[in-house]
Amino acid sequence: MDDRPAFIVPPPGLIPSRPQQPPAPPAAEPIRPPASPGTPPAAPGRSLPAFHPPAPGPAAPQETHVWRLVLPNGHRVPVTGTLLLGRNPSAAAHPGPADPVALEDPTSTVSKTHAAVEAVGALLRVTDLHSTNGVTVATAETQTRATPGEPLEVPAGAELRLGGYRMRAERS
Repeated sequence: MDDRPAFIVPPPGLIPSRPQQPPAPPAAEPIRPPASPGTPPAAPGRSLPAFHPPAPGPAAPQETHVWRLVLPNGHRVPVTGTLLLGRNPSAAAHPGPADPVALEDPTSTVSKTHAAVEAVGALLRVTDLHSTNGVTVATAETQTRATPGEPLEVPAGAELRLGGYRMRAERS
């Protein structure tokens, strides 16, 4: 009879050994509610009753504001984040994500990347991106010229002027 094993045994070191598994973390202590004033702490080895947080009530409806820019040709451009406005807007002119919106300006008073408009919660803001002819926000009562690089709030119904190009901000 043959004394050799019925299977092939590789030489030592040919097959890498299994990596050591890290020990399992210890079981977490159960979360216990704070003791009420005047209640003695639980004795060691005794557990407190399970804590059940109160059931959440109905969620309050969130008011959503939808801002739009109404262009001279009647197109309505929704403002859901940040828009870069200009003749040929470049994302390099503004940090962070933004959608470019090219404006047809026959008077050539709009810069290549003129302004950023962003909806922030219930507010609409415009920032002059150091344009040649500036940004103005006009309401029935006031006209406010934007300081380049600083956001300026745009009220609903206001006229937004990029050089000689005019559009209206509306909110629903």
